[in-house]
Amino acid sequence: MSRRTSNRRSKKAAGKPAWVWFVLGNFVGGFAVAVLFLQGMDKDSRAISSIKPKAVQQREETSPQPRFDFYTKLKENEVTVPPPKVAQPARRSDSTNNSQSSSSSEPDRSTPAQVYILQAASFRDASEAERLRVELTLANLDVKVESATDNRGTWHRVLVGPYSNRSRMAKARQTLAEHRLMPLVLKRPATQ
Repeated sequence: MSRRTSNRRSKKAAGKPAWVWFVLGNFVGGFAVAVLFLQGMDKDSRAISSIKPKAVQQREETSPQPRFDFYTKLKENEVTVPPPKVAQPARRSDSTNNSQSSSSSEPDRSTPAQVYILQAASFRDASEAERLRVELTLANLDVKVESATDNRGTWHRVLVGPYSNRSRMAKARQTLAEHRLMPLVLKRPATQ
């Protein structure tokens, strides 16, 4: 057994390790590529040096002209846009005389056409709706409970509002969100 191991060691010692050949091959290959690259650059620089005087002369000849002509093209293609039309909301009227008089005069802005009401929740049990009403009243909101009957039974809806503008409605909605409620926004015609 000792003969086998001694033969292997003697063969390895006689030859060069594989990594030496790998490094040497990469070094020679890299040197060859560098020489070819430098020769190619030398040919390109000769070609460019012969072209340079012509390019400089062309630039000097064309310098009085503007480099970009899209400024003039944009002015030629300018499009004028008319001001936006502001749509006036249509108002309902009971008679035709009122519609003619309201269209000729400034519409009354003091009363909104619609109000916003937030539905905080709806319950089948009236006591749960009343409990939520009390809780939201303590949070300084205008709350009422409205009952509605449909084919599924009677529902007790907890309504917050009415609000004439969206900013007040948004504040109330934020207060309801603090109470972990996701309200529905309802639009209803304003009662006079």
